[in-house]
Amino acid sequence: MVFTFATQRVLINFCLPTVLVLIFVVSVFNAGSITAPFQAIKDGASCVSQRPEDQKDHRPSLAYGFGDLMPELFKPIKLPVTAKDFIDQRGNKFVNGGRDYWKEPMGKDILVVDIDTRNPNGENGVFNAKKMDWEKVEAAGSSLLTVAHINHFIYSQIHGYDYKFFHAKKIRNHFDTWIKPHALQRMLHNYKFVVFIDADAIIQHLEVPMEFLFNRWNISPNTSIAMPIDTQQVFEGENNISVDSKGKIVLNSGVVVLQNLPHSHEMMQAWAECTTEKRYPGCGHWKTNWSHEQRAFSEFIRYDFNPDGNNIVEIPCNDANGFPGLVGQASVVDDCKGEFVRHYTLNKGTAKTSTSDALMQSMGELLQKNFANNHRNILIEE
Repeated sequence: MVFTFATQRVLINFCLPTVLVLIFVVSVFNAGSITAPFQAIKDGASCVSQRPEDQKDHRPSLAYGFGDLMPELFKPIKLPVTAKDFIDQRGNKFVNGGRDYWKEPMGKDILVVDIDTRNPNGENGVFNAKKMDWEKVEAAGSSLLTVAHINHFIYSQIHGYDYKFFHAKKIRNHFDTWIKPHALQRMLHNYKFVVFIDADAIIQHLEVPMEFLFNRWNISPNTSIAMPIDTQQVFEGENNISVDSKGKIVLNSGVVVLQNLPHSHEMMQAWAECTTEKRYPGCGHWKTNWSHEQRAFSEFIRYDFNPDGNNIVEIPCNDANGFPGLVGQASVVDDCKGEFVRHYTLNKGTAKTSTSDALMQSMGELLQKNFANNHRNILIEE
């Protein structure tokens, strides 16, 4: 490959913004240090000096740039993995239950994945080459994916997790959400944990790591899968829409935590093949009838694949389902607020506001710490 002037320009265009942001980050959080910014310049300059053939195993990408910067930027407010509790901006305290299954950050062993048959490459989509107009992004249709992808991607980069978007093909004669079981199983082979979050579900506290939530939710090294308990809806005194045939509340597949265990792969295979009715007669009813794959899981899979009582974990509804103000809508009787993951099933238009609020809450805290640490250089008292 010929290392031309044009090639150098491409490298400079990539590396220079990275250098400038590095300088900003280091300057903010290492106030008073002179050597740190110059080390950032030196590291950035080495990026420009390398030839493309020397970088073939380290090709620059969006995830690469964010992955280097975000963990450092958010370090002042990130909750430690082993924290005993988390206190939100309203003073609400959430404990980890005294559990310490996960004591170290798992980094790239955790995958945060979005799975959808739609592709956010239209107007203002994240995969559209045209400049995005955030003000005109609508939390509906394929644009909803853009809102979710931004939230889920930023969160994964803050904590060093891997992130993917799985653009799935439709399954014939099945509702689109049936893509989840086979897509999740496919991704699971390469990670210790795979965390799926729906396109209308937004992570609220970007500084709280998954490892803390795993401990809080009692996800042990023996747990194959965890999903939140669904919200209950009552129509004319009947709540059969919220419970399975045995009267137990169904689990909601808007958040799925999957651990790479042999038992997990057997379970996911059974779930993906449920509608063939080879193993579960009657499962074909849920191909297109509500609530599709999550009802099939709750009707059949969870009763066959929980031999130890902790192989399948039920996440509290208030932690990872619903949103403030949900109770009373569409006959919902559970006041689940989605304290950590808000699932806007009945109010998808709010997902965009929730994404903005979550990011600005974190950035506001970072800036607040910066102002406090540098008040002598900023504040003038008359």
